[in-house]
Amino acid sequence: MDASKKTYLVTGGTSGIGEATATELARAGQRVVLGARSAEHAERALSRIRSLVPGAGIETVVGDLAEMNQVRTVIEQVFGVTDRLDGLILNAAVSRARHELTREGLEVNFATNYLSGFLMTMLLMPLLENAGQGRVITLSSSFHAHVKTLDVSALASGRGIKPSQRYETTKLLAVLFATELARRFQGTRLTANVADPGFVHTNLGRSTTGAFGLVLRLTRPMQVTPAKASETVVHLATSPEVATTSGGYFAGRASTTPSPLSQDAELARALWDYSTKLLVGMKVLAPGEAW
Repeated sequence: MDASKKTYLVTGGTSGIGEATATELARAGQRVVLGARSAEHAERALSRIRSLVPGAGIETVVGDLAEMNQVRTVIEQVFGVTDRLDGLILNAAVSRARHELTREGLEVNFATNYLSGFLMTMLLMPLLENAGQGRVITLSSSFHAHVKTLDVSALASGRGIKPSQRYETTKLLAVLFATELARRFQGTRLTANVADPGFVHTNLGRSTTGAFGLVLRLTRPMQVTPAKASETVVHLATSPEVATTSGGYFAGRASTTPSPLSQDAELARALWDYSTKLLVGMKVLAPGEAW
């Protein structure tokens, strides 16, 4: 890879918004590190992207982000292919209404959609700092506003969270995380912002059932394409207009206001502390690695 180009890590980069974002970054001549669940998914996505952008500068890193031990493996791979990250794009997500635990005992939506990104951010901080002005972009959704209360202590087990709100809760966590991360970035050149790509036609809800699954199916004709949705993400990752903006919530290229609960500073700090203690207890994060 050409060291003069900016480097972006895109998690969940083998379909939907993630693949579209990686494609547009590559089209702009940037370096892309593409996160994939499996080598097969990575190869297929790489082939599709290079058919659209011949010569695209892309490396792939592989691991299941539902498992925190594999997240660490992915991070080791990232350190192996770059010494800087100009942007960390936390896009990976699943939507499972049924209560399901990972092999590590974590609720699968919580683990994949939120906790993996928290751990990656902590461990990739040196690469963001090496870039001089590293940007962290978390993906959320307007659905986060459906969640009116949050019991942080119930997140790992998922017990007590309504099936219809398992995914929505993780989108709330994404905003709370970015809010607290932006606070901790104050006084540095690092930034953290939230991208709300809108209602997007992707494979995310393919295994979603119940009321939320019905909504996804009925609204297919109104959903935008991943390519259109990726414009918000690419804007936050690359535009000089937002180079010093931090703590924002963007729908399209416009800064907007997320739900009141997502802006609760005390709740955001409680979530940060809970996440840190959980990962330290799992022995996937050392106390000194917590930022």
